[in-house]
Amino acid sequence: MAGLDNIPTTEETNGVQTQSVQIAIEKLPQDSIESITNLNVKLNNLISSFGQIYIRKREITDEISKLDEILENGEDEFKSTNLQLKQIIDELDEKFPQGRINMQDGTIQYQPGAPTRKQVEQQQQEAQNQPAGSGMKVVKE
Repeated sequence: MAGLDNIPTTEETNGVQTQSVQIAIEKLPQDSIESITNLNVKLNNLISSFGQIYIRKREITDEISKLDEILENGEDEFKSTNLQLKQIIDELDEKFPQGRINMQDGTIQYQPGAPTRKQVEQQQQEAQNQPAGSGMKVVKE
C-alpha cells in the first residue's frame, strides 16, 4: 500500500516527541479544474431546482387542501339547498296536486282533487308489495 510508505517519522527533542509529515503541492490540470467547477455548478443548480420544486409542490398541496374544503362545503350547501327546494315543492304539491309551476309569470296549473305525488308513490309501493296472484280467484265447477 502506498500509504504505508508515507508513515510520519517521530523525533524526540528534550523529552518532547514530534512527528513530521511531508506534504507535496502540485498544480492540477486545467481540464480537471473545469470539470470539477462545472459539476459543482450543475449540482448547485439541481439543488436549487429541487428546492423550487419542493416549495411549489407544497403550494399545490395546500391549494388542493383548500379546494377539497371548498368542494366539501359546496356539497353540503348543495344538499341543504336541494332539501329546502324539495320541501317547498312537497308543500306546494299538497296544496296543488300534480301542479306545474310557471316561474316566469308566477302561476301554477294543477288538478284539484288529484292525488299528490306522495300519495301516488305510496300507492305504487303498496302495489309492488302485494303478491302477484292476489287479484284472481280460482273456481272449480
